[in-house]
Amino acid sequence: MIKFLNFHNLTSSLKEDISPSLMKTFGLFGLINFPLLYLLGTSLLGEKMIALYLRAIGFIACLLLALVDYWPSKFNRYRTFYWFITITYCLPFFATYMFITNEGSIAWQVKITVAIFWLVLVTNWLQALVILFIGITLSLFAFSIFSGLFPIGINNMWGDILNYMWAIVIASIFARRQEIIQQEKLASLRTLAGAVAHEMRTPLFLISTISYRLKKYLPLLVKSYVSFKNDEGNQNLIEPHQLKAIKEIPQNIERINRSAFTFIDMLLMNLKENFKDTPTTVYSIQQCLEEALKNYPFLKGERNVVTHTTDVDFKFKGNDLFIQHIIFNLLKNSLYYIKSANKGKIIIISQIEKDTNKLYFKDTGAGIPAHILPYIFDKFYSQTKYGTGIGLTFCKMVMENLGGEVVCRSIESEFTEFILSFPIIKNS
Repeated sequence: MIKFLNFHNLTSSLKEDISPSLMKTFGLFGLINFPLLYLLGTSLLGEKMIALYLRAIGFIACLLLALVDYWPSKFNRYRTFYWFITITYCLPFFATYMFITNEGSIAWQVKITVAIFWLVLVTNWLQALVILFIGITLSLFAFSIFSGLFPIGINNMWGDILNYMWAIVIASIFARRQEIIQQEKLASLRTLAGAVAHEMRTPLFLISTISYRLKKYLPLLVKSYVSFKNDEGNQNLIEPHQLKAIKEIPQNIERINRSAFTFIDMLLMNLKENFKDTPTTVYSIQQCLEEALKNYPFLKGERNVVTHTTDVDFKFKGNDLFIQHIIFNLLKNSLYYIKSANKGKIIIISQIEKDTNKLYFKDTGAGIPAHILPYIFDKFYSQTKYGTGIGLTFCKMVMENLGGEVVCRSIESEFTEFILSFPIIKNS
């Protein structure tokens, strides 16, 4: 049974990350909504002049959201904060203010209900309740300052206000239900991944033991066979190429076994959401890259398409295993699209810049279509055949947790490039 309230859920609900694609969509909606409905409101409902100023503020706020991709990198850390300010102003604050100004007209009853459900769609249940409370409180305060007394008709609006509150209750229940479904989906995925990992580790460990024994004794058997064949003049019972393949069996088993363990670790790591207890220290980006490329389970010929420069190195403070798993995820995705396009290579470059250190991960495979690109970091969003939609979400969470970011740019059929920005470690 899922508890409705607990401290961890409350905290994570308030801090839940916001997709830039959602910000841009809401911003574009506001760019159309505020000027259009002002023109309709002025001609049809006789709105007061203050509506022009309120809508102008909302228009400018939404314009900045629509242009979020073009913000300077140093302001990206404030995107979520700005998002909450904007939706608080554009939805509960503006709708409540205009609802009171127009004395609860039918038109604004409809608009305020739409605003509530818009709020539910773009937030989770706790965010919606907090934003509603703040927005309504500020609107009442602002109205008392700018307009003085409430309209005379406000005394006859209690039925409308009750409808307003009922809409809030329904919207909150709906939002909470959607969040529970999402939590159940993620919990089920974690449980399934944990069960698969647990069941797979036992046979893989046995295979590893067999590989160790083969590695220890098979060379002696091969040596004995070669000696017997040479001494007795026997004809070849085993062809030379077959004998070579037999010698390589232990190494091949070890490689396949390591590959399976790596993907199990990747799956479990990608499902991790809480990074607070993860130990951090200072690491070299080149060292992480070399370890990742060494441990990644490349198939035959895949390693040859990967090149990376080693002349530039920088330090970052974080967890090296997390960064290696980011590289694993990017390698897995890039190799998939290179294979699907039947062309391409992977280029990894590190650079030291004035305000940040960056790792560029580029492949020249199939590229990502423009209509898909805004959603690739969204949880559970995947366009690959066996994708789960958690790999790139994990990458984004890790980078933002260490104070950096990851962005992607791509042109279909040409390239895809991920840019990982790491904060500069300042000397004490």
